[in-house]
Formats: sequence, structure tokens, C-alpha cells
Amino acid sequence: MPVWSSFAARLCLGLVLSGAAGNASAQTGGTPPNIHFLMDTSGSMRELPQVVGSDHAEFFNSTVSGCFNPKLDEFQLSHGWNPDTAYAVPDQGTQLGSDMGFPNLFQDTKYYGYMYWADLNNPSPQWNSAAAACQGQVPDWTGTGATEYSRCLSCLDLKGYYKLPGTVGRNTPPLTNPNFIFRGRFLNFNPPKYVTVNAVLKKVVSQLSGLRAGMSYFSNSTPSTVLGRGQNPACSQILNDASSFDNNRASYINAINGLTFTTSSTLARSLLNVGYYFTSGDDVYRDTFGFGTNYSYPTSFKNSPLTYQSRSWCWGCQHSAVIVIADGDPSADTLASGIVSQLRTVNGGPVYCPDSEPCGAYNARDKGVDPVSYADDNAQYYLDDVAKLLATQDLQQSSPAVVGDFDTSGRQSLRIHTVGYGAPNNLLKNTAQVGGGLYFTASDASALEASLTEILNDVQVRSTTCAIQP
Repeated sequence: MPVWSSFAARLCLGLVLSGAAGNASAQTGGTPPNIHFLMDTSGSMRELPQVVGSDHAEFFNSTVSGCFNPKLDEFQLSHGWNPDTAYAVPDQGTQLGSDMGFPNLFQDTKYYGYMYWADLNNPSPQWNSAAAACQGQVPDWTGTGATEYSRCLSCLDLKGYYKLPGTVGRNTPPLTNPNFIFRGRFLNFNPPKYVTVNAVLKKVVSQLSGLRAGMSYFSNSTPSTVLGRGQNPACSQILNDASSFDNNRASYINAINGLTFTTSSTLARSLLNVGYYFTSGDDVYRDTFGFGTNYSYPTSFKNSPLTYQSRSWCWGCQHSAVIVIADGDPSADTLASGIVSQLRTVNGGPVYCPDSEPCGAYNARDKGVDPVSYADDNAQYYLDDVAKLLATQDLQQSSPAVVGDFDTSGRQSLRIHTVGYGAPNNLLKNTAQVGGGLYFTASDASALEASLTEILNDVQVRSTTCAIQP
């Protein structure tokens, strides 16, 4: 993971995260940047970070002798697990808006069955004590199961988790299983992904200043994405007052608290919709990129007219970036063949992960076996194709070039950053590579926060190359 390499970079970042006041242009030496968070709200975000590729069966099978799981044990060792420590709940709130935290994520002395927490902020425990949990799951616990019952109690006491021997996990719903038991203390130490991502993103948003921010997330409904918050504050506001994002902060945090994690992982579709929001008008996707009627042009992602201060892009030289936070590969993420064809035409060919770091399973790679025809490519892996388009093409176009206070001459492109929460992911890595951004992998709250902070550092440094006088 990259680390901060200069005092100057840290000083510059302080203007993004410290709540600095005054004229943004004068403070940073450039215009306030645009950032847009694209949040993964897929059902896999309910999982523990150690479940890779939603392979619950593998996670169960690797757990032996009640409480020996290589991934969980490595996490405990590397993060200093102490069974006698009552760990703080992972989402204590920002105290902004209605965000007072969630004291029942998780209850220290209560016990939870595998995945029964769903994506709740106040999940009900399945048992009030270790004895009740073990007695309910270990057959004949006073007779032939007495040894296993003792093992169950010991596992929950020392390791914070226990799996009944012989229990097999499922990779299809229902994923809940009462035979894999977790103490609330352990879940506070190692929470499900949605808990950590929400808590960290709220913390980052609570500290933003001197920029415009927006947020989108996955949806089960057409167009597969929700524009949760457009870019705010208005162009004229942020240019004259670096602290003007303060008026929007609480609503963003409340929106994060309202997220549900039930969707497919529509990465390419969602990034394409976010890109559409950052275009000057339908003609860019329809005519310049040649998508025609193959793209739906969702009303909710339509940019404001270029004369409006609420437009997605404020100035021609404004640095604008998308930060994708996801936990793995896409699902239900195919694009219309006409869009795929035009993506590859405009990009000068298909975008594949390197052979040394392939995307997709060994028998379902992004790149098919036929080097001439693209027909056997994996239709789920177009996220990096979309990222290259948005990072290399001009998204803001007008004739004449100057519209009100907006000069669209030059190229306005998005920089695409990615953060994989959980296991490393080659698609996210390649997406950042072709999208001109940074890629990080994080498996806990501190690493996720450090990753987002480093990306914001990069955004702010790059925003200093353009100066607009208010």
C-alpha cells in the first residue's frame, strides 16, 4: 500500500479533511475538486471480510476442530485479538445529523448465528449466553456430546467463534446457519463488511472540506444504480467558501446509514451511469461514443444544464474523480452488445487484465480463448473497459465552447480510483490502472480509512493545477 511520502502532500490533504474555511481557490492554489463515491451495496457486503468470492462452503470447510480457521486465526494474530478485551462497537456514529451510532453492533456478551445479522444496524442475537448457544447446537450435550459441548464453550471463550463439526456452508440462499456461532465481542473485533464500510465512509465524509462530493450505489431496479447525492455544494458556493460542504454533510451521512445491502454487484453498469452524470449532455454518449439507443439515459443521472450552478462539472480544468468501493467481482453486470462494441471502438480495442493477474475464475476469464473474436469473452468483466473510456475521453463538450462561466474547451475526463474491501481483486486493480487512479486492498477499518485518505490526498494534489478567480 502506498504511504505518504512528503510533508507537502500531508499539508495539502489537510485542506480536504480538516474543515478549513475561507476561499478554496486561494487556499489550495487551484479549484475545489470533485469526488464521487460509488458504493457496493451487494449482498456479499453482509459477509465477514475473510469470506472470499462469496464462497461460504470453503469458509465452513476450512474451519476445523470447532475453532481453527486459517483466515480468522491470521486476522486475530495480526490484529492482536484478546479474548478478555471488550471491544468497542465498530460504528459509534459521527454525532452529525441523526447519526448517534449503533450500540448493538454488536452486543459484547451475546451470541449470533452465521449471517443472521443480515445488513442490520440493530441485529438480534440468537443466544444470550455461550451455554445456551452450545446447548442448543451440540447434540446430547450432557451425554455423548459432552466433550464437544466443552469444546464449544472453550472456543467461544478463547476464539470468539465455534463451528459444529460436520456443518457445511451454502453458497446459495439461505446463507444463515445456527451451527456457526460468533460472540458479539468477536464481531466487534472483526465485523461484517457493510458495518466497517459504512462507519469508515461516514467518518471520511464528516471530515471533508474544500471540495464537492456526490454518492451513488447499486440498485436491484433499473438502471441498476441510484444517484444518492449529486455533486454538492453548488459551483459558486464552493468556489467562494471552502466550508460550504458543511451544509450537506449530515444528509450524506444519513444517506449512508440508510443503505441496504441486497443487490447484485453491478460495477460496470453503475460506473457507466456515473459517467453519464458527468457528461455535458446526452449527445456525448449517444453520438460521440456511438451508444445510440443501446443506453437508457436514465433521468436520475442526467446532468443539470451547463448554465446551472448545480451542474456535475464546474470548470473545464476541475479535477474530478470517482472512488469505487467494492468487495469483489461483479455479478449480473452484463452490458448491451451495442455498448460493448462501441466501448471497444472508442477505446481502440478490448481492455483485459494482464495474463499475470487475470480477472475471473480460471474457466471464466475476462478474455476468451479466441484472439480474433470477442464473442467468448466473459460478459461480466467490462468495468475496466468503462473506466478507460471515462478516463481518456472528453465528457464535457459544447459548441460554442464557452457556456456562461463554464469553458468546456480541452478534455474533461474522470480519474477512477478503486478500493477492494476484503480480498485483493484483479479487476478492481486493472480498473484503477486503466482509469489513471490508485488501487488499494483493505481488510479492516484502519486500512480502509488510510486507503480513502490516500486517494483524497491524490485528488487534492492534482486539483492545484487550475486556478479560477471568484
